Amino acid sequence: MTTLTKLADEAAAEALAFADLLDETVDRHSPTPCEGWTIDDLAAHVASGIFRDAESFHRARLGTSTPPGELALDSKDFAEAIRLGVDHLRDAVDRGPSPWPTVPMPFGGYPADVALQCLVIEFGVHRNDLAIARGDLQAPFSPATLEAMFGFGELYLLMQAAPMGSGPIGFTVVAPSKTVAISWDGSAWSAGPGDGPQCRITASDDAAARLMLRRLDIFDPQISLDDPAGVADRFADAIRPL
Repeated sequence: MTTLTKLADEAAAEALAFADLLDETVDRHSPTPCEGWTIDDLAAHVASGIFRDAESFHRARLGTSTPPGELALDSKDFAEAIRLGVDHLRDAVDRGPSPWPTVPMPFGGYPADVALQCLVIEFGVHRNDLAIARGDLQAPFSPATLEAMFGFGELYLLMQAAPMGSGPIGFTVVAPSKTVAISWDGSAWSAGPGDGPQCRITASDDAAARLMLRRLDIFDPQISLDDPAGVADRFADAIRPL
């Protein structure tokens, strides 16, 4: 099995698990961990997203660098739309060229493997959001979601990092699977701890991933801090939520 096939299978599995869970959901107006979104809002986002992202891969096959636009769904059968979107994505990956060109995702052009990692995270996190919205507050992230998150490592945090109106500062997240560190030098973010005041964050893989995704507060009891400079509260300013 190639890396791309494995990642496509993992992204598809997360999206299909979301669809199956959605089919079991009666109250679709309940709130979700995505602020301001009901379950129906979340489902519409996943359904339109997988079609849009699959279209990115088909466009790469055709050699175009133009990303697809947003997709509005008239039907409320979001679970069926997700399953059709999964077929659309798998068709693109199965028929893709070798080597793959850059994939024109809506948020930028990415190598095909990185684009698929993004989809594993996207659908894995929203599958977990749906489980929590349904009342399973302790639902863990899937192994594939955690593997994709820590596979990105510093790159994920750098993609989500916002400019800081401050001097140098650094954050290091220590989890069993990986240690990642990013630092702000007063003008830009980069990988590594840097030379400024540091906050060292220790947590389980699941808690560390939730913190990186901003699904967990840095002062949550699941997080252990070594923060002599008292900069932990800047993490919420530094990292934008998914």
